[in-house]
Amino acid sequence: MSPLVRRAIGCLGTLLAALVLASPVRAAGEDAGTASGSFLAIGAGTSVLSMAGATIASGNDLAAASWNVASLARVDALTFSLAHSPLPGGATQDWLAGGGRVGNMATRWGLQALFHREGDIEGRDAANNPTGTLSANDLAVGASLAQPLGRYVVAGVGAKWVHESLASTSGSGMSFDAGVRADVGRVGVALAARGLGAMIHYPGVSYPMPRAVSGGLSWTDAERGLRVNADYEAPRAYYNSVRVGGEWTWRDRVAVRAGYRLMTGAPSDATMGGPSFGMGAGVGSMWMDYAFVLDSGNTSGEHRVGLTFRPGLPNLGGGVNRERTAVEPAPQRERTSGAAPAKPAAPKAAAAAPAATSSKAIPSTTTERAVAPPAAKAAATTAAPKPTTASTPPTPAIPTVRVPDIARPNWIVVMPGETLALLAQRWGTTVAAIMETNNLVNDQAAPGKQLRLPPAGKR
Repeated sequence: MSPLVRRAIGCLGTLLAALVLASPVRAAGEDAGTASGSFLAIGAGTSVLSMAGATIASGNDLAAASWNVASLARVDALTFSLAHSPLPGGATQDWLAGGGRVGNMATRWGLQALFHREGDIEGRDAANNPTGTLSANDLAVGASLAQPLGRYVVAGVGAKWVHESLASTSGSGMSFDAGVRADVGRVGVALAARGLGAMIHYPGVSYPMPRAVSGGLSWTDAERGLRVNADYEAPRAYYNSVRVGGEWTWRDRVAVRAGYRLMTGAPSDATMGGPSFGMGAGVGSMWMDYAFVLDSGNTSGEHRVGLTFRPGLPNLGGGVNRERTAVEPAPQRERTSGAAPAKPAAPKAAAAAPAATSSKAIPSTTTERAVAPPAAKAAATTAAPKPTTASTPPTPAIPTVRVPDIARPNWIVVMPGETLALLAQRWGTTVAAIMETNNLVNDQAAPGKQLRLPPAGKR
């Protein structure tokens, strides 16, 4: 491990320790419950909420990026996600996000929108007389960028425009996010901040939005499909919390998740804490998530559903396409009645039928094979050698058949027993190039994992 990486991880660890030691002082501060735009504190993303929000040090999808914008750098292909959540009191929350790579660069982009609708609110005047029902709608639209800073560290920044509307009154403002994360081997560490400098401005008055600083640790075993997270969050306008969660994934097809969120210093009737459970399943390039969140103040719980579509990845259910090359039989030498063999016929063009490549496909190289005509072989074994004379025509050159190129795939799937070194040799690249292209933190790849091949010639 380089000295630069050690220093980066040491700084992250120091900041995380300082956060954990300093934050209990503010656990039950006077700011609790005073922020505007409180819908932002609920959190988005079904997969993350099924683990109680514990994800900032190991997440690799758009849902995790909404909690730690640095995790956007781990999104491996063009991805779109959406989620729907019915909330207590008749409220609903809908989340839509998209992200992917910026061209051929390592930089990732992300866009997201969060729409929150409160249930009907009964209005009353100064004398407590009902005045009818009111509607309240909230909207947050954001954009973000994330960039790897070397082999181990990634960082990201984001900005959101937030708008609140209550009956005929509305306000809006800007919110900013930042995050950094380091993954070394199976261990990850991260820091994230959400809602920096955020204020919602109403006519004649302004209110702060929810702001939170969090740190996290993670342990991941990619071969067994396991990851465990532990986060600590210190929000400005709510109680601090400890979040733990884990996930087990089977062959990138099924995921089982669970987590628990503990509010520190909060009264017994405070919500936003308690256990959560969930699962996910994928078919082709589609993935569906379900989460059940049992808040400590709401025994009925909350059901959340999410859907992810990754058009840039191959069909998971059907495997990676394979390509076969069909070559016509080698040209045969015609026999004549004379002693000397006749001039060989011109070889036919080789025809290639397209077929797929798996990770075990033949590398995309062009070769020439010399094919000896059977007639020439028969003559060589049955006839005695004769001296060459002027009347004897020379033996013609052996024709060659060109094997067409096999198309180089963009994606491969790791098969049992394969290593990155074997794949790098097969596809004419290096282990380092494969790791950089797929943002891998080590040279291990579990069977069934999808990998993007580096551009041809990249070493």
